[in-house]
Amino acid sequence: MPQPPAPPAGHALAFLSRLCARGAGFIALAAIAIAGTLTPVKEALAQGLGCGGLLVGVGDSRASLVMKCGQPFATDTVCIRIPRVVWSVPLHPREAPRQYVTETCEYVDEWTYHRGPGNFMSVVRLQNGLVAQIRDGDRVP
Repeated sequence: MPQPPAPPAGHALAFLSRLCARGAGFIALAAIAIAGTLTPVKEALAQGLGCGGLLVGVGDSRASLVMKCGQPFATDTVCIRIPRVVWSVPLHPREAPRQYVTETCEYVDEWTYHRGPGNFMSVVRLQNGLVAQIRDGDRVP
């Protein structure tokens, strides 16, 4: 039986084909070896929001979001706690400055879009007038 042409050297498929040619016992080993070289799905795919055939992504403006998706189902303002290091000024010259950590609150908008029955709601976080994060919310019954 003729062999298919070999993939380029160094290619993951070439590695798999060489192992599979040695016998069926190597198929599981080859699958594990190749799976370790793949980029995880969460890193490879960026979250986006599709609205009527138009896509909204991280970095889009608030105006672009409204033009593509319309007004949200619900809006909320949430506090994101940001740690900040503060140095104290010593009162006596022999004392060393001290540092301590405080938290400041940055208020951001979260807009929720209703995607229809049986779908997850989409939650869009807006910071400084730009889309900073898009995530799935609760599933609508």
